[in-house]
This record gives sequence, structure tokens and C-alpha cells, in this order.
Amino acid sequence: MPTSSQCAATIPLARDLGPAAGVSCQPLLLTLGAACLLSSLYFGLILAPAGLGAAAATVQKGLGPEWVGCREVLQRRNPYRAEASREIEQQMFGPAPVGGADQHRFAYPVFFVFLFFPLALLPFVIAQRLALLTSIVLLVLSVRWWWHDGRAKDGVLLVITLLFASYPTVVALQLRQPTLLIAAVLAGVFCCARTHRLHLAGVLAALSTAKPQLAIGVLLPLLLWSMAEWRRRKAFLLAFGATEAALLVGSELLIPGWFGYWLDTIRAYAHYAGASPLVLELLPRRFYFASVALLAGSAIFVSYRFHQTDLLFAVSYSVTAFQLIFPFQIYNEILLLVPTIWIVKNAETLDACGQLQSLVKACAWILLASEWISQAGLSIADLLRPGSLRDLWTVPLVAAWLYPWTAFLTLALVVFSRWKATPHPISGSDQ
Repeated sequence: MPTSSQCAATIPLARDLGPAAGVSCQPLLLTLGAACLLSSLYFGLILAPAGLGAAAATVQKGLGPEWVGCREVLQRRNPYRAEASREIEQQMFGPAPVGGADQHRFAYPVFFVFLFFPLALLPFVIAQRLALLTSIVLLVLSVRWWWHDGRAKDGVLLVITLLFASYPTVVALQLRQPTLLIAAVLAGVFCCARTHRLHLAGVLAALSTAKPQLAIGVLLPLLLWSMAEWRRRKAFLLAFGATEAALLVGSELLIPGWFGYWLDTIRAYAHYAGASPLVLELLPRRFYFASVALLAGSAIFVSYRFHQTDLLFAVSYSVTAFQLIFPFQIYNEILLLVPTIWIVKNAETLDACGQLQSLVKACAWILLASEWISQAGLSIADLLRPGSLRDLWTVPLVAAWLYPWTAFLTLALVVFSRWKATPHPISGSDQ
């Protein structure tokens, strides 16, 4: 069995792994992936809505807050005011008052309109259809941009298939969730940074802050990566800062005083959305701030330590850590595609690092597989005997709740194995 230092020396250079380290996509695997995709669609469109009832994700509820809010901004009206929120609820639920836990508001910063305005100019039904088509294309491109390795086309194809077969993806597509757009923009930031298009990467990075709780996990390592070699990479940070300043000034010109209104909306969202961070689901509330400090501090440490040897790993760890910190929304798990790709590309290397890392990685795969298997089993049972097992519709969701923890633990063990090792920069690389 290799020692920790020996193992550590082989992990960071993901780019050195050949196709054998990726996923071999044989016809059988693709067939299984297609079966997972079909069962996931049936589960997400038929079984889960039956279990969730009025709270189910539906096309009617998708894109309403963003469409109405951005149209308000384009007309120079405050999108956070009560009248705009009532219009959003009428758009999604009809004239009947909703309130309570089913509130829906425009909860994005005003500069979100600079990303969304092409859809806001269209009729709502057309905007929804175009958003669905765009989201599907962006999901496919995101895998390619994160993978960043043309040698493993089979692995990319299988990851894309299984990504679409995951319940978080189905929910996001049903709701036309802007998470899909922001996640694709973040993938574009990473791809542009690695291919030395630093000005474009900085502009996209600023646009991605339209959903800051999603963007921070990717941008933190990239900002440290840029500052670490200021002379060569300052264009990224300068373009990011200039674009962010322009977005903030433009927002203030459109809606004066918008920032205060937005903060009030965010505080209200924390109450009516009902979501809580995953760390609060596992630990007592009195440990929350200490846990946040520990996770955020570790993300900064890992981002600095690995930014030169394996930037994808640094981003993967940071993304996973912040998934545990911020309120859990199942569609935001789409960004866990990043650590999943890193684990897939380094699977054989992780197996060589000892039994504990192999065990944790196996738990992560088991959780993902259990989601697809349970969806398939419930879907087949419902087709054979409609309604027979619908009370078990929450089973696949358990895997979605647990997966962030196993992904984080897998990456944390990599960091632990590198604790005494010294990462060496890759000569001539901007990884």
C-alpha cells in the first residue's frame, strides 16, 4: 500500500492521467445511462409531483419571478416592491392570494437583468420554451468546459447522460432555474481561465455574481489563482473588478437604492423559502458559525495550496464546501458536477491512496447509483401497478441530500494526504 506522501505526489496532476483514468464508455454503460435517464424523467415528471402535491416543481412555476422582475427593471421600476411580488405570484398561481411559505419574489441583484433581458423581452410562454432549450445546450457545454480534456470523449458522453438523469437536473429544467445559466457561465469562466482568455474570464466571472451563493465556490480559487501570479494573470482580476463595478453602477442608475431593497428581500427569502444549510441538518445550531468559519477557511487554504498544481481540484473542494454552508436547494447541486468530474478523472489514483479513500469514494458512487436505481425501481413499479409505491417517492432524494457530504469527505481526505507534501508548480502551465 502506498504511503500518504507517495499517494500525494500522484494526485494533483489530473492532466497527466490518460484515458484509462477516466470512464470507459462501452455500449452497455450507455444503455444503462439511457435507462437511468428515462426512469429519472418519469420519476421527476410523474412520481415526485404526485408526492409533493402543490409544492411540486412545474413548468407553470418556472421562470416567473425572473421574467416579471427583469421586465420591471427594464421599465425602471423597483422589482422588489410588494406590487411586483404580487404580480409574480399571480403569474405563477393565478389571482388567488398565496403568501406564507409559498411566496415567490424577485430575489436577484438588479444586474441579473444584463444576463436575462433577451428572455424578458419575449412573451412568457416563448421565454420558457427558449429557456428550456438553452438550458439543455448549456448543460452539455458545461461538462465539456469542466472536463477540459479531448482525450476522453466516451467519459464525457456518459457523464452528460448521467447528469441529465439526476433528479436535481430534472427539477432545474422543470423550473427553468437560472442556476443552469449561472453554472454554465462559471464553467465558461474556468475554461477561459485555463486557456489564457483572461479578460473574457473576468467579464464572465462578474456576470456570474448575479447568483453570488453559487459563484463564490468557483470564483474564490480563481481569484487566489490570479493574485498568486499577478504579472501573468492580473488581467483576470482587473477585468472582473471593472465589470463588477460597471454592473453595480449600471444597476444603481436603473434602480436607485436597489441594494438595500435586495438585502431586505434576501432576509425575507431566508424565512419563506424554508431551506437550511446542510451543516445545520447535521450539527446543532450553536456550532453553525464555527462550522462555517472552518469550511470557508479550509476552502481558502485548499484554494491557495492547490491553485498551481490542480486548479480543478481547488475549485471542486471550494464548491463542495460552500454547498454545505449555504441553504440547501436541490437544483443547486448541479454545480456538484465539478467535484464529480474530478473524482471520475482521478478514480484510479484515489484507489491507490489507501482503503479509507477508496471506501469514501465508493460511498459516493453508491449514493449516486442508489438515486438512479431507486428512481428506476419506483418508475417500473408505478408503470406496472400505478400508485403502488408512491409513498416511497422521497427515497431517491435521500441520496441527493447525502451526496454533498461524501463528495466533500472524498476531497478532504485528498487534502489530508497532501498535508505534509509540498505541491510543485507545473512548469509553463496556468493550471
